[in-house]
Amino acid sequence: MVNLEEKIVIFVDVLGFSNLTLENRLDIERIVDHEGPLDQIFIGIFDDDRKPNKLEQVFSSFHFILQGRLNLAKLSCKFTSITFSDSAYIATKYLKDGVKIITDLMCGFLRNKVPVRAGIAIGSFETLRFKTDIKLDSGEHASHFLGTGVVKAFQAESCGIKGMRVLIHPSIEPFLNKEVNTDIIIQDCEPHEIDNAIGVSKELNYWAYNISDEKKAWRNFHEMWKNSPQKALIHYEATANSIQNMRIARGYPPIKNLKKVTISRK
Repeated sequence: MVNLEEKIVIFVDVLGFSNLTLENRLDIERIVDHEGPLDQIFIGIFDDDRKPNKLEQVFSSFHFILQGRLNLAKLSCKFTSITFSDSAYIATKYLKDGVKIITDLMCGFLRNKVPVRAGIAIGSFETLRFKTDIKLDSGEHASHFLGTGVVKAFQAESCGIKGMRVLIHPSIEPFLNKEVNTDIIIQDCEPHEIDNAIGVSKELNYWAYNISDEKKAWRNFHEMWKNSPQKALIHYEATANSIQNMRIARGYPPIKNLKKVTISRK
């Protein structure tokens, strides 16, 4: 029997993507342009032929930020990433590396108006087969991977806790105390949130912005909040409360009014 090595596994998922897809025109050419050369991106930015499409913005930004931040992560650690549609799995050997990767990703997503939630767990993660066979009139794609870490990270992300958070599966909690020499900050979820089937009760503090990026992230978060549909407001209220707790844990003063766009560290 093969002894499977346990890894830190992260699952990242865009919030509300199904509704975005159903409610917006699917313009493949514009999405491809967003992922192409800079001249094509700039042409798309200044093209006033039609109203900007939120689906294009979120989908393209998700993949652009994901690829860019993972390329940077390759300079300092080893990991495996698998991306599909509006989701991604990332597996690495060390907790500090996994935390660094997801912290950078969350900061990038929020700063660029991409609503994302993540789960992090420890368990097996095995890639078995990847296949792409494209013909003139058809295509076949296969991505075979599995493991307990895959299941647990997904369970944490989808446990029912709302908002743009990094939720910690109970499997990883015993390892947190071993990371005393790192900058990992873990905080408790709100009391009303911890009654979930998986037992998720903690989240990662990913609020690692400098002053200027923090202000931009908060402004963009408020823009998303302002333009969100009624049924999505619960996610933004939960995110605002989580950001408040993250900032306090880092020694910043409380935000007096979470509905205000301005933010300060004084």
